[in-house]
Amino acid sequence: MATAKKEEQAEGASARSALLFEMDSVALGARRIRYEILARILKEQRIELTPILFSRYCLNPAPSLYMPAFLAAVKYTAATPEQVVERLMGETTSRLMQKSVVISEGLVKWMDAAQARGAAIACASMLPQTAADAVAAHLGFDRWGIKIFSAAPADKGFPHAENWIRMAKAVGRNPKHCLAIVSAMATTKTALAAKMAVVVVTDEFTEYQDYCGADVVCSDLKDVKPDEFFDQISF
Repeated sequence: MATAKKEEQAEGASARSALLFEMDSVALGARRIRYEILARILKEQRIELTPILFSRYCLNPAPSLYMPAFLAAVKYTAATPEQVVERLMGETTSRLMQKSVVISEGLVKWMDAAQARGAAIACASMLPQTAADAVAAHLGFDRWGIKIFSAAPADKGFPHAENWIRMAKAVGRNPKHCLAIVSAMATTKTALAAKMAVVVVTDEFTEYQDYCGADVVCSDLKDVKPDEFFDQISF
């Protein structure tokens, strides 16, 4: 009976759908990690990083996009923006490989529910592909068969709408049948532009942003029942 039910679910709407999410911030809380690393880097030049400054300049998923203006604003001159980005990404990867880092419990619940329905699962990361794959392997992403997509070195605005669309097509799904779980206004806009349903998981830096158009905005995925929401959007 259980096998028949599973097959029935796999043949339903979710067999045409995909759950896509931001690996760094939604799954692993990397925004807080990057804040701590940047604070330490600036402290070396006796510059204090506040949450307000970080929220004003550093919420785009791509550090290379905001770093020049950010460093100029805080008058940091000890290294070039490119050098700071390289250090930030390297130290972020090291932190994400520590035993203390775990996948968000709320996201695990949503991925389990999506997998049970036959949906594909994939994620986007700002880490270089090799680093993103290593972090994913370390944390057991293979449990859900998650495909990881990383930004190309020249793609400073990743993920654009076309990146979300390519991710969907790469796992054999129509973008219009996909759900994107994001963490900031910038990625909300690009996922909406790709015609996807959008769930936003805010954090201490992004809770004040405008998420007009998103289907759900919450601070913790555990507060929302995935199956009820999937039914609402025919996922």
